[in-house]
Amino acid sequence: MFNNRFVKSGSKAALAATALAIGVVSAGAGELRLSMAPPPNSPWGSVAQKFVDKVAELSGGELTVKAFMGSKLGGEQDVIKQIARGRVDMGVMSNTAVSLLVPEFGLLASPYAFDSAEQFDCVADKHLLTTFGKEFDDAGIRTLSWMEVGYQVIFSKDGVRVPKDLAGVKIRTAPSATDTKYIQTAGGTAVPLSPKDTIPALKTGQVAASTQLSVFGIVVGYPKVAPHITLTRHQHQVGGVVISKKTWEGLSEKEQGWINEAAPIFLGLRGALRGAEGALLKKAKGEGATIIELTDAELAEWKALVPKAQKTILDDMGGAAKAKWDAIQKAKAACS
Repeated sequence: MFNNRFVKSGSKAALAATALAIGVVSAGAGELRLSMAPPPNSPWGSVAQKFVDKVAELSGGELTVKAFMGSKLGGEQDVIKQIARGRVDMGVMSNTAVSLLVPEFGLLASPYAFDSAEQFDCVADKHLLTTFGKEFDDAGIRTLSWMEVGYQVIFSKDGVRVPKDLAGVKIRTAPSATDTKYIQTAGGTAVPLSPKDTIPALKTGQVAASTQLSVFGIVVGYPKVAPHITLTRHQHQVGGVVISKKTWEGLSEKEQGWINEAAPIFLGLRGALRGAEGALLKKAKGEGATIIELTDAELAEWKALVPKAQKTILDDMGGAAKAKWDAIQKAKAACS
């Protein structure tokens, strides 16, 4: 098997031809390519750089990771498939991207699925590998660490407080059943789009609002085109730091050890992101955005949609979704 990590000798022309023939863009010697959508100046970018530095430190430079941030290798929904095929080595991926390979993983982002961040962390740390381990393996990926992605909110041009405000509004949703079906239940006209396509869609009027992660949305500039930020927090997303199964099996035991030792750095995102949200909302407000904090009564209207939306989500996903949802509920109970 050709492995793009170990190009150390031989004909450059022959190797280039081999790489071209199987559709692999070759990295440097002992180098793994990591792809991610967030830019370098984001919390995810910062922690990814720490991971890169840690691998280099542990290996003494024998193994390095080159991070391609800001979707430089393509949108994460395309890249996650390339990781599964072994054409990209690693990825820092959102829940939406991972669920393209393991659809039931998307259930973790079901509307208002968890009672607290602490409960969510417990489920992630103690139960997710048991619940989804086989599915990850079958999909051709291995999870190195869970990654805090944050809370989904609504960015809009005209402001949204309660579900009826979405009536007739074209609103971008994540291309996942959990987000799209929930917004449709709320009365919005859902337009599933990738993150990289959303700001252009807001600019051209293709959509007038967007669901998006609060921290990510502010960092990449959503308030400039959709200045009302409604703190629905209707999803809490966990993503994954994943590595291609093909890449992993091509690593030596020593190299696997360096990566495993460095990977827990990503768990530090929990505190960083939860602390960053408040500061970024304050910054956005200072730059002209309107922050809409919901009253208890308004929040209750959003939560009242959950039973109907969740049934629609499970019906849409079919297959093993109901069994996985039951497993998540058991994990929640164990973590309460």
